[in-house]
Amino acid sequence: MKEVMSSLMDKQGQLQAENTALKLRVAECEKVSGINQELKEEILKIRKQNDALKTTCQNYESSLKNLQDKVQSRITDWAEGGLGDTKLKELRNEWKQEQEEEKVKFSEVIKRQIQENTRVIVIEVIKEKENLVQNAVDKKKSFVIYGIREKKNLNKFTREHEEREMAKTVIKRVQNSTQEFDQEV
Repeated sequence: MKEVMSSLMDKQGQLQAENTALKLRVAECEKVSGINQELKEEILKIRKQNDALKTTCQNYESSLKNLQDKVQSRITDWAEGGLGDTKLKELRNEWKQEQEEEKVKFSEVIKRQIQENTRVIVIEVIKEKENLVQNAVDKKKSFVIYGIREKKNLNKFTREHEEREMAKTVIKRVQNSTQEFDQEV
């Protein structure tokens, strides 16, 4: 009986050792499985990026082929005796029209920027110098211009009238300066 008990105890010890070894292997397998899943997700992301890059590359290749065809056709045109006078005039006229459109667009952009800049500056001055404005109602109607003194007029109607007149003169001066700038451009 002692022998049977000792053999059972030995067997139990062996099984426990095997059990702990298997548990360790299961933990390692779970770690590896998690890493494999992360790698699969990363591979999917890379494949998507690769597909996007392939399409971009194909687009570039087709654009390059088109440009090469254009260059080759122009080379053959030159080799056959150059561009005809009519073709050359057409190209010049197209170029001139493009240049004129760009000049018009440029002057419009400058005008818009000047107008936006004056609005932004006036708004910034209002926000920075709120203490110069008399009350909350006047804050919505007023703007501040550096270099102009504030008159302390307690009568609201005369104060608003004076401010409107001052604003009109300042706006006229700003418009005159923008017109002078436009003429220079």
